[in-house]
Amino acid sequence: MSDWSQFTVETVENGMPTEMDNLYRTWMDANPSKANRLKEHVAETLASFRKAVGTQAWVIMDEDPDTIPATGIRHALNMVFFNLGMEMGVQFAPEVYGLNVQANIWLRMAEAGSLKTVEAASSGSPSYGSERHREL
Repeated sequence: MSDWSQFTVETVENGMPTEMDNLYRTWMDANPSKANRLKEHVAETLASFRKAVGTQAWVIMDEDPDTIPATGIRHALNMVFFNLGMEMGVQFAPEVYGLNVQANIWLRMAEAGSLKTVEAASSGSPSYGSERHREL
């Protein structure tokens, strides 16, 4: 079982690498019309992660709409950083593209039920559910 964690603009700002944060602040100063872009990227990523996890009938969704499984936080952060950076015109190192691929793989695996991201709904004991779910 995994816990749920907040995924908000504040979460992203607190997790943003220093160099990316400096680039973002400079970009914002030069493009005040983009003031809501970080918020929009966070909302889109949050919705994608909750939707992917929620497709599994056995998942007990957290009632707080601003949470995602803790196992996906790093992937969600990387996805926001990557998408925001692409919009800003950042030239990423090749390994950063790999982080975005890993985030997308996590999403697809959660959606397919290939990994156990959160607590399953209780159906009594013993449980004879699929054993292919595993913690990541």
